[in-house]
Amino acid sequence: MKDILFLPLDIPYLTLDYDKLVSVAQTLDTIADEYRNCEHIPIRWTKSVNNVYNKLEWTDITHNEFPEIIEYAEQHLKPFVGEIPRIMIITTPPNTEGFDHIDCSPKSFDDVQLKFRSVLHGKTSTLYFLNEQGEREYAPEIGQQPFLMDGGWPHGLDNFTNKYKFTLAIGAPWACEPIPELVELVAESKLRYEWQDKSGMRLMPDYEKYFRKKPLKALVK
Repeated sequence: MKDILFLPLDIPYLTLDYDKLVSVAQTLDTIADEYRNCEHIPIRWTKSVNNVYNKLEWTDITHNEFPEIIEYAEQHLKPFVGEIPRIMIITTPPNTEGFDHIDCSPKSFDDVQLKFRSVLHGKTSTLYFLNEQGEREYAPEIGQQPFLMDGGWPHGLDNFTNKYKFTLAIGAPWACEPIPELVELVAESKLRYEWQDKSGMRLMPDYEKYFRKKPLKALVK
């Protein structure tokens, strides 16, 4: 699976109401991400009490606003990720350019860094990867179809529209363990869809500058 840069997945997609997502993003507490220049709606998250992190739980936002995410995760994500990990909705405001970044630490950079994403509203084709010369190579447009992307490759996105972009994302502790269900899903998806192979690509010499230096923090509204 280390050859994957971008791969559409052969699973159903989730549909959420755009206006409700905007209302939640504008009025409820979210998580600021200065590293990527976006915010996150916490869906399945862990709370820290005296710097001790509790187990992952579905948030009040999920139970009250988006209970359908729980059913979707149980039916369509759990089979290939095992225990359901952290889930968030990446929120990119209108007319925003995200910052180029790498979605892992230097310590885990050499591991498989595939990340699950599904654009709920917006376009996948605003996601780009940086080539050896630092030039942007954009992902294809696949609508709401879920996909895997290499979070260990320098990338970013832009949203030069007058609407929010919302992206469902799986986070830690999922580390893309090659369980049989995931291996089978990847193999079937490669046969069904056009996908981007990074085998012939080379990283830019100074890629290390894109590792995160600042932690996420709560944004109270």
